[in-house]
Parts: sequence; C-alpha cells; structure tokens
Amino acid sequence: MSAQFPAKRRSQLFVAIVLGLSGATALAQDSATDGDDVAEIEEVVVVGTHIKGAQISDALAVSVLSAEDIEILGIDSGDELLDLLPENGNNFFNEAENISGGVNSARGDIGAFNLRSLGTGNTLVLLNGRRVVNAAGFQTEEVGGSFVPVTTANSNSIPVYGLDRLEVLRDGASALYGADAVAGVANTVMKSDYEGFSVRTRYNTYDNVGRNDITLNMEYGTYFNDNKTNFGVFFSYYDRDRVRADEDERWADSDFRRRIPEDSPFAGSTAFRNNSTNSLFGQYDVVRSTSGDPFGLQAAGITDSRGEFETYPAGDGRCAYDLLTGICGAPDGQGTVRYNLNEFRDLNSALERYNVFAYLNHDFGDGLESFTEVSWYDADSNLNRHPSASFSSVKLRVAADNYYNPLGPCGSPNRLPDSVIGTMVPCEGLELEIDNYRFAELPRIVNNSAETWRFLQGLRGTWGEWDWETAIVYSEAERSDVTSNRVSNTLMQEALNDPTPAAYNPFGGGVGSNLERALVDVRRDSESDLKMFDFKISTPTLFDAPSGPVGLLAGFEYREESFVDDRDPRLDGTIVFTDAQGDTFPFVSDVVNSSPTPDNRGERDVTSLFAELAIPVLDTLDVQVAWRYEDFSDVGDTNVGKVAFGWRPLDWLLVRGSWSEAFRAPNLVTINEDIVARTNTREDFVCRYAADFGGDPDQDVLDCENQIQRVAQGSRDLRPEKSDNISFGVVLEPLDNLTITIDYWEIEKEDTIGLFGEENHTLLDLVFLLEQGNANCASVVGNPATVRADVDPDEAPFYEAAGLCPQGVLDAVNDRYANLNTRTVDGIDVGVYYNWETSFGDFTTRFVGSFLEKFEQEPGGNANVLLEAQQSGLIPSNYPVAGFDDLIRRDGNQEERMNLSVAWRYEQFGASVNAFYIGDFFQNSLTLSDGTQWIIPSMTTYNMRFDYNFDLADVDTRVRLGINNVTDERAPLADRFFGYFADSHRDLGRYYYVDLRFSL
Repeated sequence: MSAQFPAKRRSQLFVAIVLGLSGATALAQDSATDGDDVAEIEEVVVVGTHIKGAQISDALAVSVLSAEDIEILGIDSGDELLDLLPENGNNFFNEAENISGGVNSARGDIGAFNLRSLGTGNTLVLLNGRRVVNAAGFQTEEVGGSFVPVTTANSNSIPVYGLDRLEVLRDGASALYGADAVAGVANTVMKSDYEGFSVRTRYNTYDNVGRNDITLNMEYGTYFNDNKTNFGVFFSYYDRDRVRADEDERWADSDFRRRIPEDSPFAGSTAFRNNSTNSLFGQYDVVRSTSGDPFGLQAAGITDSRGEFETYPAGDGRCAYDLLTGICGAPDGQGTVRYNLNEFRDLNSALERYNVFAYLNHDFGDGLESFTEVSWYDADSNLNRHPSASFSSVKLRVAADNYYNPLGPCGSPNRLPDSVIGTMVPCEGLELEIDNYRFAELPRIVNNSAETWRFLQGLRGTWGEWDWETAIVYSEAERSDVTSNRVSNTLMQEALNDPTPAAYNPFGGGVGSNLERALVDVRRDSESDLKMFDFKISTPTLFDAPSGPVGLLAGFEYREESFVDDRDPRLDGTIVFTDAQGDTFPFVSDVVNSSPTPDNRGERDVTSLFAELAIPVLDTLDVQVAWRYEDFSDVGDTNVGKVAFGWRPLDWLLVRGSWSEAFRAPNLVTINEDIVARTNTREDFVCRYAADFGGDPDQDVLDCENQIQRVAQGSRDLRPEKSDNISFGVVLEPLDNLTITIDYWEIEKEDTIGLFGEENHTLLDLVFLLEQGNANCASVVGNPATVRADVDPDEAPFYEAAGLCPQGVLDAVNDRYANLNTRTVDGIDVGVYYNWETSFGDFTTRFVGSFLEKFEQEPGGNANVLLEAQQSGLIPSNYPVAGFDDLIRRDGNQEERMNLSVAWRYEQFGASVNAFYIGDFFQNSLTLSDGTQWIIPSMTTYNMRFDYNFDLADVDTRVRLGINNVTDERAPLADRFFGYFADSHRDLGRYYYVDLRFSL
C-alpha cells in the first residue's frame, strides 16, 4: 500500500463508506412502494454438498449452531466460540500460552481452528461457503518432537454477531472444498436477507480481576428498487481491559510449588518452579587466558576456582563482600537470585476490535442474481511481557574499563579496594563475561495491530434445469507487531564498553543502570493474501433413475495464495551482531533473547476441477460421490475422492457413512523458510543420565535444563500429507422433536510433517553413548545432529561414574522438517436434540459430545530406536520420547469434551443454562521415574442467562442478565507460565453481564 494511504486511513474510509451506504439505502427504502411484499432470497445450505436440494444433505455429519445456540453460550469472540465446540481441540494461538515464542508467535487478537485435535492448519475455514484468507503471521506447534510452523484462519476476524449459523462438517471434505480439508470444514453463514435496524450493547464485569468488557453491535438491512435489492450491514465493536498477573495470587508468583498439596509425590521437587535463575543480580566470569588463580581472586574470596562470582541484594545472607554500587558479591556456587517472571506479565492484553460485514443482493429477474460481500476486521492490542535475558549462546562482556566494573582500572571509583581484592589485579582492570543476568528494569511492551479485508462479487442464475454460480474473492490480512523496551546486543555491548558514568551498570540491581541507551523497538510485519475465482454448475435432475432424479455438479476453481513475513533489521541480518566468541548471523541476532529470523515470503497457485453426483440408489438409500483434482504450482497435483451414503430403513432410523481422501500440501512457510535458529529451554538427557546415575541427582553441579539452539530449514523435498477419512453413524428419531445422533469417525494421515525434536535428539545421543560405553572415549561417536561445547573437567567425573564418556554442554541441535510416519485419530460424536412445548413455555435441549478414542503418532526411524531402547531398559522409562506413540490424554488431548444447553421461552420471558465439560489429561513432562503422572483434572463450567422482552416507545426491547462460570470454577494447576494449561482452559472465573437490545 502506498505511503499516502496508510492502513488506518483505509479503515476510517471503509467505515465512512459503510455508513454512507446505510444512509443511502435508508432513503431508497423510504421511496419504495408501500405494501410491496418483501422479496425472499433463496437459502442455500452450502456445507457438505453443492447440489441445491440434494437428499444426501440430510445424511451428512454436520453440526449446526444457530445464532440462538451461540447466544446461549454467552460469548463475545470467535476464539471463545471454538473453545466451546466439542469437536474442536486446543487453541494453540492464545496470548497466555505463547510467551516463549516472543516475537515469533502470532500475537494479538487471534484464535485458531483445530478440529479433531489434528493440529492447526488441518481445518478448512469458509465464510458463506468460500474459503477465507489465512491470518497474517504464523507461529509454531509441536508435531513430532519439536515445533513446526503452522498457519490458520483467524477465528476472531469472523463476526460472532450478524451470523445466521455456524456449520461444522465433521467428516472429510477435501473432494468438495479443497484438498486441505483434512479434519473437516467450519463454515460461517451470515444473514443475507435481513430487514430492520437493531442496536445491542453488552457489559461484562469479573469477580476475580478488574477486567471489564464492552460490546456494541448494530444490524441494519433494507429492501429497495421495488424489493429487488437487499442491503445489509453488521457492525461489532469490542473493548476489553488487560488482566495483569499480579491481580490474582494464583498467577502473581511464577513459582507455583506453593500450590502443590503437601502429600503429593511432586511436593519438594523443582517442578512448577517457573521463576528464573536470571535476574538483575547477575553471575559473572572473569575472562582469563590461563587456568588456576592468576589474579589471586579465589584466594581473596572473590571468585571460585573458575573465576566466577555472583551478586546479591545488600544484606543477603550469601554476601561475602560489598560492591561499591550498593549490592554485594560472593564466589559462584551460592545459588542465584531467582526472578519472578510474572512481575510484569499480562494474562491477557488490552484489546479493541472492530468487525464489519456488508452485503448487497440484487435480483435482475429471469433467475439472475448478483451478490456482493465486503468485510473488514481491525484489532489493536497492548500487552506487557517479562523483561529479556540473554541467551546462553550469546555472552555479553563488561569491558575492563567499564565505569562500574568492580574489577576495573586503578583509580576507577567503583574498583574494589586492594584490601578486598588484593594486589594482583592489573591496573588496566579485568574484562568480565555476563553469565546469568536479566535486563529486568522494564517490561517488554507489545503493540499488535491486525487488519483483514475481504471482497466478494458473485453472480448466480438458472439455465433451464441447471443452476450456475460464479464469484471472485480478494482478501488480504495484515499484521504489525511492535515490541518496545527490547535490548540491542550491539548497543548494550557499546554501553558495557563505556568508561564514563553513562555506561550500562549491571552491578546496581537495576538502579541508575542507564538501560535506556540500549533500548530499541523490534517489529514484525506480516501479510497474507488470497485471490480466488470459481464457477460451478449443477442440476438436481441430470436424469431420472428408477428411485428418483440424479443430481450433478461440476466446477472449476483457481486461487493464488501468498505470504510475506518481514522481520526487523536487527533480526533479519541487516544489522549484524557478532559476540566475543565469533557467533553471528544466522545463529545470533542483534536483539537480546530473540532468535535471528530471515525475512520470508512464498506464493503458490492452485487450479481445481471438481464434480459431485447425488444418486438415489433406492427409495431409502441416497449416495453422494465426489471427486476433486488439484494442481499446486509448488508440490505437484492430486486426485481425491469421497463417497457418502444415507440409508433410511425405517422412518425413525437413518444410517449414514462416508469415506474420503485428503491431500494436504506443506504450508508455504515450511517450504520457503530460510535457515532459522531457535533457542529454547530444553532438557539434555545425556546430562540428566549423568546426574541421575553419576552421583548428582539434585543437579547441584550439573545443569541439565538450559537454552539449546535448534537449527531448521524449509524444504522443497517435503511430500504432501495424505489421509483417509471414514465415518459411520446412525440418526434416531424415536419421538417427535427428539433426535439422537451417534457417529464413529477415523482419520489416518500419512507423511505428517514435523520435526524429530531437540530432546529426542539428546535421547538418541544418550543411546549411542550408552551402547559404546566409556572404555575408549577417543573413538566414541554420539548423535551427529548434536553440537556440544568442550568438556568441563569439574563435570567429567559424573559422566564417568554413570558409564558415559564425558560430554560438554549441549549448544545446538541440527534438525530438519521431515515427513514422519502415520498419525491416526478416531473417536465418537454423540448428539441429542429435543424440543417440547408445555403450558408454561417452550423448551429446547441440545447436547453434543465428542469422545476421542485414539490419538497416535506412529514412530519410525530414530523414534523407533528410542522406544526400543526404553523397552529394553537401556534408557529409563521416565525419559519421555516426545511426540510419538500414544498421544491421547497427553498435554491437552482430552478424551471427552461435552456441551449441554437447555433454553426456555414463555411469552416475553426467556432463560437458558449451558454446561461445558472438558476431560482430564496429564502433563507428560512431569512424569516421575516410577511412571506417576501429573493429572490435570476435568473441568466443568456453567453459564446462565435470563431475558425479558417488552416494548419501549414502540421499540422492541430486550434486557438480558447473564452469569458465566456460575460456580467460579478455576483452571486446574499445571506446570505452565500462569500455572494452568491455557491452550485448554480459561482461568478468569465467574463474570456477569448485562445485555440490552433495541430493534425496529
């Protein structure tokens, strides 16, 4: 976009256009002939079949939530709606859980689709039957043993208000809508023939936190041009307050061991201790060229034998001597001052969101109709995150003549006196390396701005017995992520080299540190585009078979998809930092605590041909046969098919089933991504084995969980994922207004794209080392994917005692995106729907449950080596092989998710109750050596509302009072950033709302 027409200006112009159109159509309505009947635009159910009126549509496994069903849930956002869908799994795109990803996470207002828990990116998302653009920006998700880039449509960019219904097609739909609809389809259908004007506002307030939410919604629709044209616009505004971690004692301190029951087998362990060893009171190493104690610092009690010392607040019991900057020091080994990471963190951001959807339908006569859709989404959020600490792979140094260096030059006002440090420290001072430290004076502040546009222009009509439809779609998503109070490595090193009082002072506990001279803003600008054209023609009566007419659809679709990920110059290698060890881009960035990331972009075009037959085989048996051919410009072509049937042997019994294929191309990121180094905190199981079996079980000397750099790269050698989907079920209607559905489903996906994983690579390293023993360490070869530092002589005895050749600290793991073995997911869906009328009101009951029976990632290659080593006893059973074998109930893959709602309506009164149940699961990383698991219990929440409708000055008025999470249920304890699994649970507790609606 041009500099003369920025995004915000476009947003303002769009709102003005919508309001102008509203006024113009209102005038047109006034001029319409009184008494004319309102024209009706025929409704077309688009999910599951393209053939209008096809009998098979009654047999498809489709969950439909009407606007009223959604209102019963009492939610404001698309991500909240998905949380309450039993068919949907965890939302891995959420603020409370993406902390570790930093600028590499898709932050801000975003929610992900994850049908069947198969993973983000396996669900096709439609708006009025046509796909929507992916969200700008991507993040990573664990597939296999580590994290791979995933993309999703943003659930929050699709309005919750103004929709007619949400349709979820629960069996495979690749042959109908696109080869990537592996887990199913989520289709939002907006109102398309609205007439009237409605204003609605809602206010939420919470029991446990100070957050308040405000929502404003407007709906307007009118007919004009002798009722040939219908215009409608739906507007939604949402504003919510931030929630700080310190607002509730449950989250305020990141050391959650206080919440572990005393009789728990996990009591007394370091699990749940999520505060950091890095704080404003650092650990420092004297840079020296010889071993021993060349400067007499160990003899003087300043450092340990390796020339290392730690600092503490003045008065700390560990103090051995005072520094002249108001803090104290002691030789290394006393334990660092731990930092509460939740001191500055927000649980959720302050957010402001706009959604607008407008349509214009016109009937030209003779069966020809035009339909136009324009939608706009805009969101701005502000979020505080914890301050940064340097990666262990990047060592900043305090210059010998730094003004605040306690071992600085003679005459420096902050040099320790000779009476403390002796006389062997040279007058030019000693250079220090910062080992553990956090720039904790200020929080990181994240401002995220997102905008999505969508324009659709279509025509539909009839030609004899044939219906035809065509449309063009253009959609663009943009996202800008700017983080303030980041620290530049270059600027910080300059500040540490400064001999004047303007230098950065790492020895003052954050007081007067001059941090501001090294602060920078870091931005990430992302864009995702979708251009699409389609044409389809269908007839319900291609020819008459003995049991009825055979329907046919044939169609063509062409689409172009692209993305751009533009990283800050300090991340993409434009501004290069090289540390004292010579590490530089692409392994080191200029931003403290951010991995280097090159700019990235990619595009593809896809051409599709598709067809569908609706065949009445018998009077009681209908069959759907569908086929789709897709040609991808970057990964080849494919054919996928689908067969579905619906058989009604009895009036009250329907038997249904389907088989389909899917072909999911590698997403554009995994193909086009340049070499990317990511630093994550991981456990080195070679080190842990040495600690457990070499005499250091509490890791007093060894430190086996630290920052490990993973190096990965996109690959055009990746094969597309292929899957087979089957479903079989029954629909029972034993009573009037009672429907019971039971469906079994299975998805078997081959060549799942993932990574073997850093910790798995350390386990493989351990297997190789154990197999070779320590008899001849000169010839021992470990896992070539692991990169280790030199052996530390002080740590070597523990390895030898455990039967291993001594190993150095793990610095890096070279991994690569790969096609893993088969992933299988299956389960059972149950639905019960019952409506009944009484003298005291009408009742509607809706129960939906999804029960996961199997979730397995079949191991292959090196994963099999690890599992066999465990089974043989070579490596301990409590050393987890990540991402392979049985995944059910592991880390959020719940077996049961259920939703029950009961609504009542009597004259002007209404009420409803909704219950949502999510089953228990275990946190795999906490499993003890005896197999004891940390079970995260099930959670049930209840929502209630009461409505009263009345006329107020001839205005239809409704007052609604509601309570969500009536029993104030809180999320169960987990070893996570805020003490709970935010991918699965919410922890805000009970809140109340009042909702007012005025309609004309």
